[in-house]
Parts: sequence; structure tokens; C-alpha cells
Amino acid sequence: MFGFLSRFWRTSVVGTFLAGSFFLLPVVLTIFIIIWLVRWIKDALGPGTFFGELILQSGKVLVGRDYEYIAFALGLLIAVIGIWILGLFVRTQARKGLESAFDATMDRVPFFRTIYKPVARIVRFASGDPNAEELAGMSVVRCRLGGLDGVDTLALLASSQTYTLDGERRKLVYFPTSPIPMSGYLLFMPEKNITPVTGMQVDQLMKIYVSLGALAPENMPAEFIAAPQSIKDLATNVSEKTPDELE
Repeated sequence: MFGFLSRFWRTSVVGTFLAGSFFLLPVVLTIFIIIWLVRWIKDALGPGTFFGELILQSGKVLVGRDYEYIAFALGLLIAVIGIWILGLFVRTQARKGLESAFDATMDRVPFFRTIYKPVARIVRFASGDPNAEELAGMSVVRCRLGGLDGVDTLALLASSQTYTLDGERRKLVYFPTSPIPMSGYLLFMPEKNITPVTGMQVDQLMKIYVSLGALAPENMPAEFIAAPQSIKDLATNVSEKTPDELE
């Protein structure tokens, strides 16, 4: 029966059609994702939205009110050039001064500052800004979950502060999630289950989570990488396994 199905898959019209469909599937999914992004950008920046109206009005200053499409295109071009020029300043030593001045300005707006402050900290933390204050007090740690036979996970020690819960010394640890590290959670971990990872920086940990582990080999500390086994060692390991383990 299995042989018949295998031959049917290789030789039938249906099998050939499915093979072609699976071949084109990555291209189709890529197009769908691009369309979704374009629609998302249109809903956020297109005509009729808050930012879209700002872009449109800036363009109308140059060409008047009778050419909305041209005005929108010019306004968008002005915005792109403005962001690029801002990026030039940000990439220089003036970044810290610009951030401090901008933060001080936002801090004067009573309601706005309560939202702006945490959002700014999260964005700067996720972008790997070496000047972000949040990075100074955090370090990469390895946490054991589930006892001696449990699993290990990489996380961030929020601070060096030690807390006492039910008479046990614990530290506050932040556990990132993939692919958005900032959507993680905080746990009070026992000190005995926390091991510092001195050979890894915060930005390296973020790269691992954002890439779903694809960039782990080049960002992990050298002591975490297992040496390749020889053919003899592999054969010995296989011979030592029971029939149930090999299944």
C-alpha cells in the first residue's frame, strides 16, 4: 500500500501539481507578507490617518491644495529625507545630547510623558543602544528550570538586588521570548538556579531571540559549543543505546 502511494505521488498528475505548488509556496507567502506590510503602512500613514494628514499638508505647502497625490508624494519624500538627516546626527557623538534634550522636552508634557518614558526605554533597549541606562544594570544569566534534570534558558538579570521571599533569597530575572524579546516576563528566581554568563553581551542574547535561535552558534560563548564527536564516539554512543531508545 505504501509503495503504491509512493509511486502515485511520484508519477500522478496530482503529485506533480503538488510538487510545483510546494516549490512556489515560499514565493507566494513572501508576496502575501509584503502585501500585508504595505496595507499596514497604508493604514498607519495613508491619507485620512493622523500621520498621513501631516505628510499631505507638508506637501500642499509646496504644490498647493489641487494636487493631493503629488502633495502626498512630496510630503513623504520630505519625511524620508528628514528622518535620514536625523539618522546622520544620531549616528554621531551627538546622539546622547539629542536624546537628553528630547527626553527633557517630552518630560514637560504631563500625560504624554507617562507613556513616552517606558516606550523610549523599551525601544532603546531592544535596539541595543550602548548608552541605554537599562543595559548598564543588566547581565546575561543562565537559569535552570525544573531541578537537576530540568532545562536551561538564557535570560537577563534585571539588577543585582536580592529579594527574600518565604525566607529564600531570590533575584528578579527577565525572560525574553522569540521573536519579540520585549514581550517576555519577569520571575523571582532562586539564587542557586542562576549562573552568570560572562562571555555573552545583552545584544548577542537579543540577536538569538530575534532570529529564533538561527544566530545562536555565532553569539553563544565558546564554552557552550560542544566539540564535534568523532565517528568512533558516535558509534559507541549508538551501541550503548537500548532498542527502545533507538526507535
